[in-house]
Amino acid sequence: MEMTNWKTAFKKESYGNKNFGIEIRVAVDRPLNDNDSRAMYRIADQIETAIMGETMRLDPEAQAAKEREHTELIGLFGDAPILVEELPNGYCSQWCCTQLPWYKVTTKKGVITLGWRKRVVQISWDSMVSMRSADMIFPNETSTKFDRTIHAWSLEKAQEIITTLLQ
Repeated sequence: MEMTNWKTAFKKESYGNKNFGIEIRVAVDRPLNDNDSRAMYRIADQIETAIMGETMRLDPEAQAAKEREHTELIGLFGDAPILVEELPNGYCSQWCCTQLPWYKVTTKKGVITLGWRKRVVQISWDSMVSMRSADMIFPNETSTKFDRTIHAWSLEKAQEIITTLLQ
């Protein structure tokens, strides 16, 4: 016996740097409703995240970009790092950013966490590095500052900030 009552419960096609499509079909003896639709959106998001996250992990270009970014960011510390821990991207949790981690860098002075947030490097430090806020340490910087966090608009500016923090 073959089912003939198949319905498309969800369909999505995305085009761009990484094309992706998903179609979920079900055979059920009733019309699909809003509850079904909401469930399909959740399930489709999970499938897309899993498949495209793995796609990014296997992509040689994504891996090269990850390695280049790691080298650039950790290179800002010179020989100061004692331990470098990879963290999930602190700005974007979507599959497109799974290979763009942030880093928790332990130095002799304390812990500094950094990573790219769009076009800026976000740099945060713990109280061991300094109890002072970003406004107090960097009063002349015009970029975003709050608590013990500052944004650097270039790797050169990030280098200046980290050098100041480690002095």
